[in-house]
Amino acid sequence: MTELRHIVLFGFRDGTTEAEIGEIARRFGALAGEISGIMSFEWGANNSPEGKAGGHGHCFMLTFVSEAARDAYLPHPKHRAFVEFASEWIERALVFDYRARPAGS
Repeated sequence: MTELRHIVLFGFRDGTTEAEIGEIARRFGALAGEISGIMSFEWGANNSPEGKAGGHGHCFMLTFVSEAARDAYLPHPKHRAFVEFASEWIERALVFDYRARPAGS
């Protein structure tokens, strides 16, 4: 069985500071230690020269052990609290989940 990736792209409102983005990332990443079934978390700012980010400037990726773990995470009170906190600064969001497949498969 392959890992389940949960990709979240955020476009922050104008005026959002680097400190605010850092706090959002810190709180998002903390969920990995608070909600079972999350294998890893990583994030970063877009640096693509292609200009096709559609207004999304930051990517956050969680890896889950299964769809069931992801499904338990979505309504989890700690996840809901994070969404409520971060929503103040988020202009747009895009979420995409997929099963990671090795090259050639």
